[in-house]
Amino acid sequence: MASEIISLAERLKERRQQLGLSQAQAARELDVARTAFRLLEMEAAKPSPDRWRLLSSWLGISVTTMLLADDLVSEEEASRSDMAETSFGRSGRDWDMAGRAKTGDFFQQGRALIADAIASGDLTSEQAGELTFVLDRLEEERQEMATLEWQPATLRKTFPAGPGAARAAREAVAFVAGDLPSESLQTARLLVTELVTNSVKHGPKIESASVAVEIEVDRDVLRVAVTDAAPDRPELKEPDPNGGGYGLTIVDRLATRWNTERNGRHNTTSFELDLPRPGQGNRQG
Repeated sequence: MASEIISLAERLKERRQQLGLSQAQAARELDVARTAFRLLEMEAAKPSPDRWRLLSSWLGISVTTMLLADDLVSEEEASRSDMAETSFGRSGRDWDMAGRAKTGDFFQQGRALIADAIASGDLTSEQAGELTFVLDRLEEERQEMATLEWQPATLRKTFPAGPGAARAAREAVAFVAGDLPSESLQTARLLVTELVTNSVKHGPKIESASVAVEIEVDRDVLRVAVTDAAPDRPELKEPDPNGGGYGLTIVDRLATRWNTERNGRHNTTSFELDLPRPGQGNRQG
């Protein structure tokens, strides 16, 4: 059986190519960050449980097959799960579809489904015990993995102050903080875009002009600082519908904290986003 196992990364790449999608397009279909999808295809990350059913449906395989492909269950566990799901299917119901209809997260859905299957006689107590054991083990392992996410990291990068600076800064944030909860990551990408765009707009119009970005990820906070050589210190102003000025307003509304200061001929504007502790409601691709 081992020779027949196709890794999750291979399955994702083959399916994406079969559909004629780019990584960005596939990521949108699966509602995950593009960076997260790229890491999945590189076998550098594993999908979170809240994506297991969606991923398996997209791939056209059972959740059990997908977990086996991602080395999350053994061949023996997968075989027993398949037999239990076959027994359940004799009543005309599909295990994964029935599970998707339950409320709660993947593990709550699974336990509710097992309880229903025992009550209806579609699973034996032995089969139910085996499935429950696998669910408990997977949940415990995922909780342990969650506590290891978004390890402290720092990146300092200087970009030419041109049209591509904001995009480069967004990509830098995604690179350093790609394993953060998606909401925090998207907010950080938006805010760094606003700050870098302001720096380019108000900075010196010379070929050597640059914008420096510093990104720091800690266990409970993300900090981003943008430094430029604009002649005036940025100030929070009432936005002008015709002339812009929304940059710092957006930062003020979305950042947990922010600050701007002038040091010599340079301005540094920074923001911080408080993060949930790893494992507490974090959502990863």
